[in-house]
Amino acid sequence: MNVKRPARRRFLAAGAVLALAVSTAACSSSGGKDNSPAATGVLTVSTGSTGNFVENFNPFSPNALQATHGMIYEPLFLFNAAKSGDVQPWLGKSYTWSDEGKTLTIKIRTDATWNDGKPFTNKDVAFTFELQKKKDFDSYALALDTVTAEGKDTVVLKFAQSAYTKEYFILGKADMLPEHVWSAIPDAQKKTVLNKNPVGTGAWTVKQVAGMSMDLTARADYYFKGLPKIKTMRYLSYSGNNGANAATTSGKIDWAGGFIPDIEKNYLAKDPKFELVNIPLATAYFVPNLKSGPTADVNVRKAISAALDRDFMSKTVYNGQAGPTNPMALLLPNYESVLDPTLKDATFETGQDKVDSYLTASGYTKGSGGMYAKDGKKLSLTLESVAGWTDYTSVAQMAKQQLAKVGIDLEIQNSAYAQWASDQSAGKFQLLLSNYGYTPVPYAYYDQLLDSRIGPKDGQSSTIGNYGGYSNPEVDAALDAIASTPDLEKQKPHFYTIEQAFVKDMPLIPLFNAQNEAEFNGNHITGYPTAKNPYAGSAIWLAPDSGWVAARVEPVGANKK
Repeated sequence: MNVKRPARRRFLAAGAVLALAVSTAACSSSGGKDNSPAATGVLTVSTGSTGNFVENFNPFSPNALQATHGMIYEPLFLFNAAKSGDVQPWLGKSYTWSDEGKTLTIKIRTDATWNDGKPFTNKDVAFTFELQKKKDFDSYALALDTVTAEGKDTVVLKFAQSAYTKEYFILGKADMLPEHVWSAIPDAQKKTVLNKNPVGTGAWTVKQVAGMSMDLTARADYYFKGLPKIKTMRYLSYSGNNGANAATTSGKIDWAGGFIPDIEKNYLAKDPKFELVNIPLATAYFVPNLKSGPTADVNVRKAISAALDRDFMSKTVYNGQAGPTNPMALLLPNYESVLDPTLKDATFETGQDKVDSYLTASGYTKGSGGMYAKDGKKLSLTLESVAGWTDYTSVAQMAKQQLAKVGIDLEIQNSAYAQWASDQSAGKFQLLLSNYGYTPVPYAYYDQLLDSRIGPKDGQSSTIGNYGGYSNPEVDAALDAIASTPDLEKQKPHFYTIEQAFVKDMPLIPLFNAQNEAEFNGNHITGYPTAKNPYAGSAIWLAPDSGWVAARVEPVGANKK
């Protein structure tokens, strides 16, 4: 079977991951002819409460600065996180699946250069994927067999098994690396080197990193002619949400993605040119440790879930903008085509009776103080969240109160972002407050949540997912079965298996749709994604979409200096 599809306006039914054959000319709004003036002005963005910047641009590091992915290092294609099925050529020009999903032939562009002036070639692409054949670098469990560079613009990947549904990870997430730089770094150091002077194909180079400020400079020789349209991209960090919000609401920030309480009043009403873009792309979770501690018991996980008043949390913290999710954690309506019909009306179990039934089934009893205990030890859990993320702090405090009412003690650990990210990637937590999603296909969504082969293990951290360590052979088999065919009808039963397993095992505890607010200052910039024109995901932290967006926004008015 040889599958080809056009990229532009390709609206696949969710779950069907096929193929693409396009040329760069197909994307007239993002390349081809130079129809804009030289880059000018400053684009000021807020990274929120991330503290001091550490000069780390290592694409393998969980603590790499936001600019690493999309701004400096680029993938082969843009898989639009905001519009399922929209795929745009980036470093790649086209791709074709054959051999029933075991062979992927990629055509790359030949006019791109690395920021040190050396040409980007198919040998760089081959090097990148050869590296992913190695156990320590196979982040996406690609099962790559051989990688071959052919001619000047072709790379052929062969897989040990059908890999249709790895398409997004292969083509839309893997950062292309310069062979002449990374081949000189020993494998043992590739994940730890800070890479302070990154050599990428992206539209930006690093000018300076100091304290809570970082400047990127537009490349004059970027291969998309006329891009980027702004000369300097300035990242600002803050010690907490309050400082970040004050800068955003006062108009000092052009592009932000922080949580602003009562955003209608505190942001939008302040200036008619302030704009909010809020497209649900993910689910917020309590992530339990499934390998050790009380949360390794499914009954404890279900008891925690039954104690939560999700609607109250959403309305109180997010003014209702974080919509409801479901026990399958399925992103709806985006992924409605793979929804198990028997679960379409599924709701969360709630109430003291449900909490009691689950905990007593696991041998817990209530003491005189109304708190549950087992073998003389109180049921006490620790929830780790990021210090300064005020919305998550509020959610955590509400959860603490709600769990206390049913007899479960919850302690809150507020960590610096770097520590939180490190604990997440290593699986070193009891409960973690986070959110996941931002994928254009449901397979990728469930794969990052549940695939036992990508989680932290054997002392190795993961930057991909399944941080709680869920392991279910039936789910792994279902993921593989989905990957074996691009036929949605054949995929559906396996999605149903995954959804049923999620309800049964509750490997993560879904809360509500994740807050995904992106704020844009229309006084200074234009050309950003909107609900009417969602040409990419709008969040500044959403890679690689943010790199695509940053190159395309342009200055207006007083910002054009």
